[in-house]
Amino acid sequence: MFTQSLPPCGFSIIVKFGGNLMHDLSACRTAVAELERLVQRGHRILVVPGGDFHDKAMERVDDLYALAPVSTHHACALVQDQKGNLLASRAFSSKLVPSATLSECRSLAKVGKIPVLLPSRMLSTTDSVEWSWDITSDAVAAWIAWVTNAPLLAILTDADGVYRNGATHNPEALIEEIDAHDLAELGHAPVDACAAHFMSLRGAAGVVINGTHPDRLRDWTEGKHVRATYITTFPYKESAPSRSA
Repeated sequence: MFTQSLPPCGFSIIVKFGGNLMHDLSACRTAVAELERLVQRGHRILVVPGGDFHDKAMERVDDLYALAPVSTHHACALVQDQKGNLLASRAFSSKLVPSATLSECRSLAKVGKIPVLLPSRMLSTTDSVEWSWDITSDAVAAWIAWVTNAPLLAILTDADGVYRNGATHNPEALIEEIDAHDLAELGHAPVDACAAHFMSLRGAAGVVINGTHPDRLRDWTEGKHVRATYITTFPYKESAPSRSA
């Protein structure tokens, strides 16, 4: 779990850009173009890249050979860096710029750029994350949304949201709204359990939305109801840890 917070940075939206979206380059460009339009409308966006199948491959190797936790921890963070560098390629956009620090991300956003956070350096220097396979890019994005005080968190994927029993082939199985605590109970859903638990603990809401339909992201930022899974949070009895925890 995450143990440190940082000063607020003025972002209006944190976007976790799922690695699966990069399997379809046309869909990826379309999603990136919508992020550019949102910036033109005045939003300050910070993108957190996903990890995708490279993480899963390392997890399988770890199951076989029991690698040192520090090795797998840094390797997975570097996978996010690699995805971030690819996403920030000029093949997709001249607006996306890779960055290793939140201060640089903030400076880029102020001049109309879209910073893509390369998280490995920050995760290692702040020592904010437990070395566990439960911590994925979803959890990193939720943490970044919290430490930056960003009001909106969007988890972009290639599905319409979270489905009951993972039945993405059944439109009626889509969960349109779920409390973060209940989402954590589902385990490894499209949003990992650690991210959902963290969102519940910190009272941070968000949405799981299909990045191949960029109009949904735009409509959501405008307060319109879209086909997606809304992650809600409700007051809890135990007081949440302070931001200096």
